[in-house]
Amino acid sequence: MTQAAELALDHVGAITHDLAAAASRWERLGFALSPLSRQRGAVPGEAQMQPWATANRCAILRRGYLELIGTVDAAAYNPWRSFLNRFEGLHLLALRCTEADAAFARLRHKAPFLAPPVERERTLTYRGEARTMRFRNIFSRDSACPEGRYIVIEHQTPELLWQPELMQHENGAQALEEALIVTDDANVVARVEALDAIARVQSPGEFQRRYGWQPPAPCIAAITISFLDLAQTLTLLEQRGIDVRRSGDEHWLPPGATNGFVMRLVQHA
Repeated sequence: MTQAAELALDHVGAITHDLAAAASRWERLGFALSPLSRQRGAVPGEAQMQPWATANRCAILRRGYLELIGTVDAAAYNPWRSFLNRFEGLHLLALRCTEADAAFARLRHKAPFLAPPVERERTLTYRGEARTMRFRNIFSRDSACPEGRYIVIEHQTPELLWQPELMQHENGAQALEEALIVTDDANVVARVEALDAIARVQSPGEFQRRYGWQPPAPCIAAITISFLDLAQTLTLLEQRGIDVRRSGDEHWLPPGATNGFVMRLVQHA
């Protein structure tokens, strides 16, 4: 495998009805969020990319990030409507590549649920100035992937996303370590394996026994975040009355605290 074709875990995306309320929930957990950024993309009947109904805010980590998407203009086209109709929570699993064309050339035969790379962009404020982030994205076909949308991303302007000031989190968050898909469908397992097994897979029964929650499988149900000093993070959360669950040495936050998914908390290596 060439370096240009290698994949790594890039980010996960949570989709919610109320962006402001959801952002407040993450901020209470100690995450610093990027400024609101309106999303743009293809719109039926339009030749050029147009503003969507949604915007996002992100918790940028030293490795990977968490994306929070919510509606800001209900009158505009909303490409996430079918996802929201199913549930609020994690719907996007994004993988990072160096070159989208090389990645697609390697993946196209073993992952036929992926479409060819397309251009995407998003405007944000960078040190007081409006700038445009640019990406080349490989998207999965939603009709073929009920567990969520996979995205393989070539970041063309990574410096606009991984700004040093955005990576300073009160809770000490450092990295997105893992994503977990809950399913008992062999077809979903095969898709995960086709994408270099970037995510881990667990059965609905095993997940429920472990975390006491039955997610709407198949779905992206949990992530693991590492923290600079886990003990300090746990103290911060407990002081704020956050419902931190424990089982032996494992700590996690339930869906009600996170916008619809389990968040495992681990010490950063």
